[in-house]
Amino acid sequence: TGKPGHHVLRAALDHGHEVTAFGRSVDRIEIADPALEAHKGDVFDPDSVNDAVAGHDAAIVCLGSTSLRDKSTLSAGTAAVIDAMVAHDVQRLVVMSAAGVGDSWQQIPRSSRLLFRTLLRNVFNDHQTQEALVEQSPLDWTIVRAAVLRDDPATGDYTATNTGPNTRINRADIATALVDQLDDTTYHRTAIS
Repeated sequence: TGKPGHHVLRAALDHGHEVTAFGRSVDRIEIADPALEAHKGDVFDPDSVNDAVAGHDAAIVCLGSTSLRDKSTLSAGTAAVIDAMVAHDVQRLVVMSAAGVGDSWQQIPRSSRLLFRTLLRNVFNDHQTQEALVEQSPLDWTIVRAAVLRDDPATGDYTATNTGPNTRINRADIATALVDQLDDTTYHRTAIS
């Protein structure tokens, strides 16, 4: 129900998907659509996550850290989603991570590397753990590593590259990239930036 989640929700509905929005603050969703179901719950409550995942074809995880001190929301929340997906035989998982994680370290600017080593080290380490959990899962997964997110209008244009520079992207464009992965097998069991 954060900014990226709202954009993912809109993009998924625009692409014709039936969507269950899951989070503690689903009452903040201002979209009325017959293809949308709001499921209030906490990603740390396995029963709540299980209820939300059951009967679906795929899941998009775009969790955010609660603070700069937060060391586990991304990884623990993603682990709960993975467990629920395995239990309910839901195979397709798309996860939003951060540019700079894993082998994308060289794609980000030096200023971003400095931030990840200092102020954002807890968030960065949590993303590392999150990605490891996804990669070790038996699911059909794709990790999309987002650059610095902006609130500019959607451009309808994004490039997935694991070699070029990765600096900024609009939230609406990263949402489209995440939703596009639901049906695109090009990046099966791959992390892309």
